[in-house]
Amino acid sequence: MKESGDPNARQVLEEQLLQKLETSLKNLRIADVELFITAAHMKNLGKSAAFHHLSQSATSTAIQRVEAAFGVPLCTHEKRQFRLTREGQILFPRIESWLKQLRGLITSKDQIPIRLVTTHAIAQIAVPALLAFDHIEYNHMRPDHAYGAILHDEADIALVLDNSPWKGVIAAEVGKGSFQLYSSDKDAPIKPVLLPEDQMEVLSLKQSWQQAHGYSIPVKSRIPSWSLIANICSESKEIGFLPDFLAKKMNLHPVLWQPAASQYRVLAIYRNAGKHLQERFDQLLRELRRVFSID
Repeated sequence: MKESGDPNARQVLEEQLLQKLETSLKNLRIADVELFITAAHMKNLGKSAAFHHLSQSATSTAIQRVEAAFGVPLCTHEKRQFRLTREGQILFPRIESWLKQLRGLITSKDQIPIRLVTTHAIAQIAVPALLAFDHIEYNHMRPDHAYGAILHDEADIALVLDNSPWKGVIAAEVGKGSFQLYSSDKDAPIKPVLLPEDQMEVLSLKQSWQQAHGYSIPVKSRIPSWSLIANICSESKEIGFLPDFLAKKMNLHPVLWQPAASQYRVLAIYRNAGKHLQERFDQLLRELRRVFSID
């Protein structure tokens, strides 16, 4: 293509080449583009081949693929010297800038926070440990709301108990343990207890209490938050129904007169993720399994 001294003609040429650039990016191999840029800087095909540990014939083929993607000759194919054509000179800085942006985009994937949702009680145990491994954006939610956030792509991963049919998601077990009645007093006498909402674990406690003692469990207060129950018990002689991971954190003791413990599993639920995000999930799941292991 002949160079024109007309500024308007030059602008038209640049716009045409830029349009070709946009439509050609999908056909480019990143490795080929990197090779083309190296050759342009070194001005020598043989040196660029050695730099990328390729044969000169393989390097030449890669350059030809780049040219084929753009549909224009980008360089002169000389044995001793690598020179850009006029089209190549126009496109080169933009190709180099695009590749730099692409590298930055790939790197920045690790900086995008994983959106984690769970209850405050589980977050007390999980979030501090996870922050050391990845960028976490945490939101406090009830389990049913957390489940909905996953289904509507408003969160990436949720930590819940295995007490509902979590349909339409992947569920990975990250911990297990038991619910029991706890107090700061090792020898706490039988008295009314603090209970959370009537979830499956609470209903199981009521049934096992009735079987063991022959009467309904005495309830002092209904407190919807495990964390608040744990805080109250740690600062008083009250008795509360809690998961063992939270009771352990608060240095509470299981009371001696309680019925059989209610077992639970902690699940991480999420939707299908891309390979990169799944790799980050896998790291978090390994750390969660370590955190929720109960001695």
